[in-house]
Amino acid sequence: MGENTTAISCLRQAFERSLESRFPAYAFRLPGDSAFYWGACPAHELETLAGCTLPGEGREGFLFAPFDSGAFPSLFFPVKPVRAEAIDLEALNRCADSSVRADEGPMPVTDCDYPAYEQQALTLIGAMRRGELRKAVLSRTVTLRRPMLSDVELFLRLAAKYPAAFVSWVHLPGRGRWIGATPETLLDYDGRRLSTMALAGTRKAGTLGEWGAKEQEEQQIVADTIVAALERCGLDPVVGARFTKVAAQVEHLCTPVTVEGRLTDSQLNDILCALHPTPAVGGYPKEAAKVWIDRVEPHRRRYYGGYLGPVQADGMRLFVNLRCMEVDDGYVRLYVGGGLTAQSQPASEWCETEAKAQTLLSVING
Repeated sequence: MGENTTAISCLRQAFERSLESRFPAYAFRLPGDSAFYWGACPAHELETLAGCTLPGEGREGFLFAPFDSGAFPSLFFPVKPVRAEAIDLEALNRCADSSVRADEGPMPVTDCDYPAYEQQALTLIGAMRRGELRKAVLSRTVTLRRPMLSDVELFLRLAAKYPAAFVSWVHLPGRGRWIGATPETLLDYDGRRLSTMALAGTRKAGTLGEWGAKEQEEQQIVADTIVAALERCGLDPVVGARFTKVAAQVEHLCTPVTVEGRLTDSQLNDILCALHPTPAVGGYPKEAAKVWIDRVEPHRRRYYGGYLGPVQADGMRLFVNLRCMEVDDGYVRLYVGGGLTAQSQPASEWCETEAKAQTLLSVING
């Protein structure tokens, strides 16, 4: 208990210093773990990576990448995460830089109402019925006035409420702050085994009975695409049994996929590029879905649907940036989405995004 109290106290002070002194920082809690981790660096040490790439063999730190690496930079914090109770608060002074510009001004509102969403969904469904796509994920934003809760309070509340999620906070001075609690692993590699998952199809948590045909089709597209991508990388993926994975107020169909053996840095880069974005956040075929998403959605996804997580010398744990929100001092913006197929009904898909939003709204609203 004392250790946890110390960790939270250190985290509160570290968050405050990052925000006051405007230096890049991150914090996270791994799924099923109780420990909090922290990392920070001066702004000039934050690295920009080319496209969908890893920072290089043997390097340690934290990776934060966008949905579309052609539109926003992939960023790497070249500093190993430390447990929160071990944060050297005095050392954080060296990260401060008064020349770093403040965060961007108030968020422009990009929210859409149901009639606008319905038209976007019908456009994508029409493309699928014409055979131009098999699946596309349509997202929307929900922008709210910020409650009287600090960043660290939002982070800690998410961690307490969702112990099975990867909970994170990322501060990019001049570019914004992100907080989230994602249920989806993109790449988990420990030097001996690589794990990923096909997570798709959504319904209210605890729903009885068989999954619907639309949800099963949607999830199978994701699973087939991930397996095919790994096979194209010359690997022999092992597909586990599909199961129902609960994620806060909703549940999803999930198929675990693993690859045994040691992988080179080059192989890991190829795998990352082959997988991201999976049809669980983009669509299928990948490039066609990205074109349609850019055409239909009124907002830029930025880091929603991207990936993030710690990178170690002998592996990495990267997660898809879902159930996340962008925050500033006055507002919070939630990003929520749902997978469409030719069988989709816009009203049902809208309700799915409403349910997903509750993951964050239930914490924001107390």
